[in-house]
Amino acid sequence: MDIDQRQADAVARGTLTVMWTFDSAIDHGPHDASVRAADAGWLTKAYAARLRAYRPRSAPGAQWNEWASHRAYTIVTLQKTEDAARPADTDTEAWRQWTVTTTPSGRDGWSAKPTTVIAYVHLTRTATDKTWRVDDVTVL
Repeated sequence: MDIDQRQADAVARGTLTVMWTFDSAIDHGPHDASVRAADAGWLTKAYAARLRAYRPRSAPGAQWNEWASHRAYTIVTLQKTEDAARPADTDTEAWRQWTVTTTPSGRDGWSAKPTTVIAYVHLTRTATDKTWRVDDVTVL
């Protein structure tokens, strides 16, 4: 995926798309998508390291097992849903809020209801002529 890293919205959109694109035919669980996002180069070094180092404490669960039985993958749609209380952007810091909807589809024709989360994305850059990086994603 090619994104304009000089645009905070584009970096947030690309990161969230990768983080919620699951493929049970190749992934061991949802965390694998976060590792792909860490490897994409759009995150701060510290946030990427946190995602790579994280080890889920339990198996992915019943939902993942159902998806895996259908060799399911997700289609991600994003809707920017800004919060009126979000801090104003500065030259080196930005916050974005997105509604992330994932729709699982099985390679055998199976489908399930979409799931939706709200994701708050904190972006930083070291100077105005530098690229944006995601420093954190908080999900509600």
